[in-house]
Amino acid sequence: MKKLTLAGLLLALTTSISVAADDDAMIDACRGYAASHLNADAGKINVSVQTARVDGTIPVNGEVEGTGLTFQCTFNPAGTRIVEWWNSAPENCPSDISEANRYLYPGCE
Repeated sequence: MKKLTLAGLLLALTTSISVAADDDAMIDACRGYAASHLNADAGKINVSVQTARVDGTIPVNGEVEGTGLTFQCTFNPAGTRIVEWWNSAPENCPSDISEANRYLYPGCE
């Protein structure tokens, strides 16, 4: 009986470790997503994984150096897919984008 209990415990620990979210993978995915959506250099993007929420989702917060832009990627509980995206970029385009700071308006043409 003790051998069976020990084997079950080892299996449970191994399974939980393999299912745990990979912080480095989430950081890389969020950095790439932010670089693409904010037209920013990935080398100037700082990100950090936060504590999982009550619903199990995992927030990864970030900012683009020198721009004041902040963002958040929210990952599923397994940490394998971005399920929500938020950023602080203004939503409305100015009438003359050529005079605006382009990095502040990543969605404007």
